[in-house]
Amino acid sequence: MNSLSRFLRNFENDNFLRLFMPGHQGKCSFLNNNISVKLDLTEINGADNLYAPEGIIKNLEEKISSLFSFNCFVSASGSTLCIQTILWLLKNRNFVVLRGAHFSFFNAAAILSISFKLIGNFKDVNFLEVKKALLAFGKGSVLFVTSPNYYGESLNIKKFREICNETGAILVVDAAHGAHFGFLKNFKHPISLGADFCCSSFHKTLPALTGAAILLMKDGFFKRSEVKHAMALFGSSSPSYLIMDSIGLCADWLEKYAAQSFFKLEQRKEKLIKKFNLVFKKTDPSKLVLDCFFVCGGVFSVVETLKKHKIVPEFYNFRFVVFVLTPFLEEEDWKRLEFFLKELKPQKNKLKEKQFYECFNFKRAVSLKDAVSLKSEEIEIKKANSRVFADLLFWEIPGVLLLTYGEIITKEVITYFKKKGVKKIKVLTEN
Repeated sequence: MNSLSRFLRNFENDNFLRLFMPGHQGKCSFLNNNISVKLDLTEINGADNLYAPEGIIKNLEEKISSLFSFNCFVSASGSTLCIQTILWLLKNRNFVVLRGAHFSFFNAAAILSISFKLIGNFKDVNFLEVKKALLAFGKGSVLFVTSPNYYGESLNIKKFREICNETGAILVVDAAHGAHFGFLKNFKHPISLGADFCCSSFHKTLPALTGAAILLMKDGFFKRSEVKHAMALFGSSSPSYLIMDSIGLCADWLEKYAAQSFFKLEQRKEKLIKKFNLVFKKTDPSKLVLDCFFVCGGVFSVVETLKKHKIVPEFYNFRFVVFVLTPFLEEEDWKRLEFFLKELKPQKNKLKEKQFYECFNFKRAVSLKDAVSLKSEEIEIKKANSRVFADLLFWEIPGVLLLTYGEIITKEVITYFKKKGVKKIKVLTEN
């Protein structure tokens, strides 16, 4: 057996508690009972075509459109394809982008030579700065924001809508982590809060296979055929029918059970948090984010305890551990999570170190397209001061770039990277 197949089967047999994506968490019976290799088809007669749907796929998109009350386009290539599609459709416009966008945005922007201004510092949103940037670009520009983020924290989409109305801008929201919004009591989906375009990954928080996603669009922008044409430019010519089937099964579940299931999940999460004298981020019900600054031994102690209990989180960094919670967790799973949390010893936060974004000013030297295209080299991090960054280097959150191609590396950046154990870094070659 090959090493990949061996790893997957060993993982399945080792009885790990899966508190990570995809949202079915390996426990969703209606997926387990209905997804089979016998259903893995191609575009045969009657199976329709994702990029020119006239039958069963068209019906599926219409059903999901009714669930969200906006135009829906199915993706079997995740929210990445949705972002690529949106950028293609709006490629002749100027973008204002809040820092913290997923790297798929920057990859697509580089390919399409998108003109954009990157603002913010990963922490606070300066609405006046956003408005000024949009006004500088003029009417018809695009504001691109990410909400909710990987932690399950949301931005003020209504405020961004107001700003876009005042400046004549289009609002695009990467809601990859918010497919379940709209089925929660206190969380509305960004498309219903005023976004013009949204992408949402079903597989991140809902019972669907990895790669399942949707693009949502308000009326009045593009014909469905234009959106499908843009999708076909980037998407696989052989989209997975198993992924699309899982989207359909998920849509059935959303229609019948989502509201009640997520209400119960929210109650169960609140009950769990109240049992412990630990610090958790305030997030949506699908995420449990533990602040390890308030745990004896910090994140290293927490990670070792996780291994002991055979619990696998979505991710962890120097401060936080992120768990994905879904309605498909069983009572035994909640008990395992409680046993783990009981072993953690709370402490007062004694760490006063400033966060990266509090001490660094981001400066661009080269356009994104040029930085991707120009010749680069790898050098020691200690020699990188004032050089121009030329790589994909993720921040403390998966898929989120600390620096983007073409930005200047400063002493603060070098100090930060050294603390993270980075020894070499890719920079543009000097002439």
